[in-house]
Amino acid sequence: MADGVVYVDMDAFYVSCELLRHPELKGRPVAVSADPRGGQGRGVVLSASYEARRYGLRSALPVSQAWALCPEAAYLRPDFSFYEETSRQVMALLRERSSLARAFSIDEAAYPTGFEGRAQAEREGRAVQAEILERFLLPCSVGIAPNLTLAKMASDRAKPGGVVVVLLEEVPEFLAPLPVRSVPGVGPVTERALLARQVRTIRELTLLSPRELKTLLGSSNPDIVRMARGESTESPWPEEEGPRSVGSMSTFDMDTEDADALSRELRSLATRVAEEVKRRGLRFRTVTLRVRYEDFSQVQRSQTLPRPTDAFDALCRVGEGLLGELLRERRGSPAPLGPAPVLRVPRRIRTLSLTVQGLREVPAGERPLEGFLSGPPVAGEPPDHEA
Repeated sequence: MADGVVYVDMDAFYVSCELLRHPELKGRPVAVSADPRGGQGRGVVLSASYEARRYGLRSALPVSQAWALCPEAAYLRPDFSFYEETSRQVMALLRERSSLARAFSIDEAAYPTGFEGRAQAEREGRAVQAEILERFLLPCSVGIAPNLTLAKMASDRAKPGGVVVVLLEEVPEFLAPLPVRSVPGVGPVTERALLARQVRTIRELTLLSPRELKTLLGSSNPDIVRMARGESTESPWPEEEGPRSVGSMSTFDMDTEDADALSRELRSLATRVAEEVKRRGLRFRTVTLRVRYEDFSQVQRSQTLPRPTDAFDALCRVGEGLLGELLRERRGSPAPLGPAPVLRVPRRIRTLSLTVQGLREVPAGERPLEGFLSGPPVAGEPPDHEA
């Protein structure tokens, strides 16, 4: 019997959840997004039905562009609490099949299995698909392969609604024609560098010399090459991880340069983040503020604290400090002995996002930490500039 992994990827999950409440929209282009406001709306598409994708709608597309491509689509506001509860129910079902089932995101999960040959593996994939569909009326795609990375790649090839099985002896044939972007760890920058060298497929990637790989991939070279060859880069079965971050984002109705409005919105974001951190029984150590400008360029600033905390006031103070630092940098630093500058924004801001990382569970019975800002902070993470 061969060991393998069953990877379950829910199809257009947010949209599929909404269709449970709006069955009259089945078969129509549907997007879960911000309000398009007749093409003048802010924000982005979070999920698009496969009918909508035929018009070019996709995740992260500005909703104004989505409206221009498909004004006849149904644009629904997100209900994250509903999606999270539905995800928990699907996860509970998978844990009935295997106590080792692990969730990797709100709409992806996997569990280890054993099977003898393709027919048995396909039966397992079809069975879990049918059970999710019968119990929750939700579609999913399933990939089954010798390790987690390969099973994830197989589930991508199974979309929408299919089952793809990759046996150990089939791994090279399965991987060879896939585009290099299919390899986990190959992002847009690495993909552009590979395409510039006429490296389009995984087969072409594996034929590069060690020197070429090091030049193109840098320190990520070993893991990416191993994954491109179908070799496992994870432990036999990874431990379940807690949340890596908690955050909240706001898109302004109109691009703004009003520092008071930015400060008010920052406090609102901090309120939501702090409430979610406390609800989950967590503390954070790193605070990250991200700004998207009117031209869609982005910049972020982070600060890592000496000790974990869950204090709202502390989160606000750090966030406001990061915002002030960012805005002063955009304006230009004042002379050391000159008057204090008037805080203003040289370019209008479209989106503000506040996220906490370095999460730790609060030990049972331990009281929240206070006064953690009394000492100097640990050096923050380097800023990230994203075009």
